[in-house]
Amino acid sequence: MKIKNYSKLTLSNPELIAYMTKFNILQNKDIIFPHEETIDENHITNEIIKNSVIVLGVTFELHEDEISFEDEIFILDGHHRVKYIKDNRINEMFEVVFIDIHSVSIESYNSELKLDEYKFLKKIMDDKDFSKTNRSDYFIEINNIRYFSEKIKNIYELYSYKKELLDEKVISPIKNNDNTQKAIINFTPISPKNFSKDIIFPYKSTWITPRFDI
Repeated sequence: MKIKNYSKLTLSNPELIAYMTKFNILQNKDIIFPHEETIDENHITNEIIKNSVIVLGVTFELHEDEISFEDEIFILDGHHRVKYIKDNRINEMFEVVFIDIHSVSIESYNSELKLDEYKFLKKIMDDKDFSKTNRSDYFIEINNIRYFSEKIKNIYELYSYKKELLDEKVISPIKNNDNTQKAIINFTPISPKNFSKDIIFPYKSTWITPRFDI
């Protein structure tokens, strides 16, 4: 994929590469992949998609008078807007940011706890044998205290369990820059290397910066 008309963005991290351009989402839908699920109640409208920026993660190849990247594009911000464009077959150019997917910062999207903390700890211990003493690469963090489970073998199993907790209304997503009086739950962050066109993580799994939605 090659883009000739673009403007380079100046970001706080000078090593992070990002470009703003106009892009036809519908005509390129076969190479644009979500990394998170969407929900039905999303309130997307034509006005919203025309007045917001969709952020797409790519692997760049840089040339003198154009940018190019691999034909595998991941949605970093704008899952519901892209779905709306595809579902309604809106064959128009939209403002997008192409950003280096390997250099963005990916944190776990905050969740607030809907149970008593003791009950939650008992649940994750009973379900998956989480504890402070177990050691693995995968954890659930509760108010900055990490609990590990050797039963969780990879990042996909961890986020499958997160989906269970979301579906059971045990936890609920909350923006990382929002305040809450409830306990904050986090998970081992997903890495760009975990992104795949064949795998979709649960709704609100990643908090990716820089952000362009302010």
